[in-house]
Amino acid sequence: MSAPQSVDEQLSHLLVGESPAVAALVHRLRAVVRTAHPDLRERVYPGWHGLGFHHPRAGYLCALFPRDGGVNVGFEHGADLPDPHGRLLGEGRRMRDVRVEVTAGPEEDEVVVDYLDLALDWALDRAAGNRAGRAR
Repeated sequence: MSAPQSVDEQLSHLLVGESPAVAALVHRLRAVVRTAHPDLRERVYPGWHGLGFHHPRAGYLCALFPRDGGVNVGFEHGADLPDPHGRLLGEGRRMRDVRVEVTAGPEEDEVVVDYLDLALDWALDRAAGNRAGRAR
């Protein structure tokens, strides 16, 4: 039986076949997310073709989905988030994405962190409400 692969190894495997620009953008956005919130855990989702981020108390928050010419940053409860930059895309019941093109500059990193902060605050509030409801 082989040893489990590290997240880095799994991510490298996930990015095989992506353009170098898309792969570089995934790595850049991964570093942005990890720097903004170092307590988040990562998990590669081969079936979703993405890299997910989980908070110890709030659970699954978002994922980076490499797509043709860019990365979709998908927020699990994006439909419940405010949209201060007018960038949330999608019509699903919960998930919304922020699209980051490979040509995007570092100002896009700040946009991603803004939405990540909103998603974390929302999820922590929801988790606290759920705990309070169970304690009654």
